[in-house]
Amino acid sequence: MKMCNSEAMKAIKELEEKKKNIIYIENNRSRVSYKEGEKRVPTNYGYAETRKAIAEIDGRIRAIKHALSVCNCTAVVDDFGITIGEALVYLAQLNAEYDQLDKLSAYNKLSRTITYNGVTEYTECLYEPDEVIKEMEVLHKKICKLQVAIDRANLTNFIEA
Repeated sequence: MKMCNSEAMKAIKELEEKKKNIIYIENNRSRVSYKEGEKRVPTNYGYAETRKAIAEIDGRIRAIKHALSVCNCTAVVDDFGITIGEALVYLAQLNAEYDQLDKLSAYNKLSRTITYNGVTEYTECLYEPDEVIKEMEVLHKKICKLQVAIDRANLTNFIEA
């Protein structure tokens, strides 16, 4: 079955949800309690059928994930010249960098505190917080551009799974 990467990711989520539901039903219907002298209430649970259904779903998920993985290793993201897989790693790195800059931007260039014994203590940043904020703006634009390029690649690249 041919599908774009985004459809593949959606299909994986749907299959995982279906498996979760089967397991939920199994956990609730695989045992019955009854009192001595009462008849056991029948359920429509079947151990072998459940194992088979889960195995089929797992196999389908594996096939889709494998095809998606191969695509992520070979398909190139426009404007960046790197594969989707590399772009995903790069996106995580850029987001980590942005988080660090966000922390640095929160400090004042110079701050003053009074210690418990009344001594004035100064803390000075060894960088310019305003420059960090400007760098964050540039980085944010780059992150957005990369995310859009990844999304576009996931919609325009197809796998056979």
